[in-house]
Amino acid sequence: MQEQQYFSVSHQLNVNIEVIEQAELPQSHAEFEASIPEPFILANGSQHSLIGLRALKQLGEAGEQLLTYLQNQEQKLNRVLSYVLAQQDSPEHRTISQLFGGSEIHCVWPQALAKGQALRLKIFLPEESSAVFCYGEVKHSEALAHSKEHLLEISYSWIREEDVEALVRASLHVQSQQLKARADARQQAEK
Repeated sequence: MQEQQYFSVSHQLNVNIEVIEQAELPQSHAEFEASIPEPFILANGSQHSLIGLRALKQLGEAGEQLLTYLQNQEQKLNRVLSYVLAQQDSPEHRTISQLFGGSEIHCVWPQALAKGQALRLKIFLPEESSAVFCYGEVKHSEALAHSKEHLLEISYSWIREEDVEALVRASLHVQSQQLKARADARQQAEK
């Protein structure tokens, strides 16, 4: 994967991390694609958008009713997809992110891992009704103060482009929520 830097945001997400051997990493793009569990393909492969369907409003009342119906169906589909993805979350591999973005994720882990350690990752994005399956490698491992845990800085080594886009969208969504919350808090403090 090309080394590209994306904006990262401080936020807690459920992440599954599996420590794997280098030999378990995919050797080709086709091998990587074949290793992705089906729910993760469905999650980001079907990022449906009704933006193009807004033209239905030009059809008058019938078009607006159809658009409303399609939006309701999309919400139902997203709820079902969120449920299916939640089944992929393994408690024995679960940790929490501290920061994430389109090029890296930082997670808390019970022990130090060596730089370059290969990892299999599942990153859950509930606000987006999505999740990402990818491979990564440890860039840095640092002991947390007053804790036996470590903070792992992980870069993605095998990830689909649409999954990078999903992570970027999610990070921007979180950032906008955080900025709105700060603005609301500032406004409340001024009253």
